Amino acid sequence: MIHRQVIIKRIVSPDAKVIAEAKSVVSTSGDGEDEISQSVSVNVSSDSSSSSYAQSSSSSSSSTSSWSNSCSI
Repeated sequence: MIHRQVIIKRIVSPDAKVIAEAKSVVSTSGDGEDEISQSVSVNVSSDSSSSSYAQSSSSSSSSTSSWSNSCSI
């Protein structure tokens, strides 16, 4: 059975614009393989620019952890 949890947090300005958003997704498999995956993404924006960052990782009982990053401004 796969379990998944998603958490989203936002910073919103008084005029209802989303200034920043962070999202975390965690998935685990309980079928004896003990695999865990997590991805995190952050987006920050203003009137003149925006930037984003993403990172993901996965690990299992039979392998080592692996990470992947990306960032754009």
